Amino acid sequence: MDIMLVYPPLTVEERYARGVGKSIGGDLPPLGIASLAAFVREKGHTVDVVDALALNMSHEDILRRVEEKKPDIVGFSSLTVSFHRAAACAKQIRERYPNILLIVGGHHATIMPREIMQEFDCFDILGYGEGELTLLHLLDEYRKAGADRAMFLKNFDALANIDGIVFRGRDGVVVNRPRELIKDLDALPFPARDMLPMERYIPLPNQYLRTPVVHMCAIRGCPFACAFCSNNAVFGRKIRARTPAKVVDEIQFVMKEYGAREISFWDDTMTINRKWMMEFCDEIIRRGLDVTWTGYARVDTVDPELLAKMKKAGCWNLFFGFEAGDQTLLDNICKNITVENSRQACRWTQEAGIEVRGSFMLALPGETPELARKTIDFAIELNPDYAQFSVTTPYPGTQLWHDAEKVGTLDRNFSNYHGWTAVFVPKGYKNREEVEKMARLATRKFYLRPAFVWGALRKIRTWEDVKRYLKGFRMLLGFIQ
Repeated sequence: MDIMLVYPPLTVEERYARGVGKSIGGDLPPLGIASLAAFVREKGHTVDVVDALALNMSHEDILRRVEEKKPDIVGFSSLTVSFHRAAACAKQIRERYPNILLIVGGHHATIMPREIMQEFDCFDILGYGEGELTLLHLLDEYRKAGADRAMFLKNFDALANIDGIVFRGRDGVVVNRPRELIKDLDALPFPARDMLPMERYIPLPNQYLRTPVVHMCAIRGCPFACAFCSNNAVFGRKIRARTPAKVVDEIQFVMKEYGAREISFWDDTMTINRKWMMEFCDEIIRRGLDVTWTGYARVDTVDPELLAKMKKAGCWNLFFGFEAGDQTLLDNICKNITVENSRQACRWTQEAGIEVRGSFMLALPGETPELARKTIDFAIELNPDYAQFSVTTPYPGTQLWHDAEKVGTLDRNFSNYHGWTAVFVPKGYKNREEVEKMARLATRKFYLRPAFVWGALRKIRTWEDVKRYLKGFRMLLGFIQ
């Protein structure tokens, strides 16, 4: 069975809602569809992967690729912000190639399965949740149907037996039961990076130290229930991880195949299991790998001993969600941390010689401009190496999405759901413009301090550092204007 998996296009302006330059980096590999591709390819299916975002492809470019490859199935995966582009492209494919089966999955599809299938008739099947087994089952059934789209879609009994999909039955949209999650992640093949334009995946300037950088995930799921996070909708709150040895095997593989010198981990909370992290670090040290790496951590999951081991194993930068400088605001989003947790984690991490990237959210439920300034002052007090000030975005499926109109106003134009446009305005603010003005103020106050500028200049060691800082400065200008 021939399938083409497409990650839809999205311009830099659409991603950041401002001009930040086209060469700043920040393109991330679609590891989700790369993982699906590797899995079904291993089972004997023919796969083509199209990362239209990284390749700057237009819808017409994608149509030409479809004409060239002539797949039996085209599958789209997208986030909320890019779903409108996926749907528009699928509609064009449907009009030009009516016999191709069109499927959709990914983050946004998992969050709003019934709504999507009711509104967007360009898609024949929607897959939700973890995708490997669902896609394999679907491909096998389509092969049995002789890749006949019309016959396949009329076989309601067969469709009803595929866990994790949504389809249109005799009486309307049918949501099948969820598929059981994969227990042994070590059994999965590494993502099909050979199908991706690997040279294009350069992180944002503050997110890498050495190139080439390869992105990776080791853990699925997060046990926490932050009101603003939709990731639990995909992998749930149960933690599953590959073994430390298997993850280090993949590091060695990408070092050999792609010359990787640095790994960027995108797990929600890589430090969630202290024992796992210690074993992972020990395995890197034991094998003597010359590799640096970054990851996401939570302020109440680190301690000096763990951080020292991570530093020894090559970790140079951690991203923490500090979010707010006021305890009530943290409680309003069910963050379940304290302001003091943030102070402690930031201090410990920097004392260990690891740089800190901090996330701060503006326009949280219950926030006023005065409380926002408290968060800005808190960011300056913590003095992380980098600070990200995003505006609160109530993604569908989150507690915040359900509560948004009780505590403020909400714009439901998903094309603005990228974290930089004020789609949500809490009651403490006058309007959207006041929120976005506060975000610009936060960035200016943090980054244009003489202490920050001097500290950044002191860190410059190589020509690579100079290039990163120039890109970073160009991006900064886009966020303060």
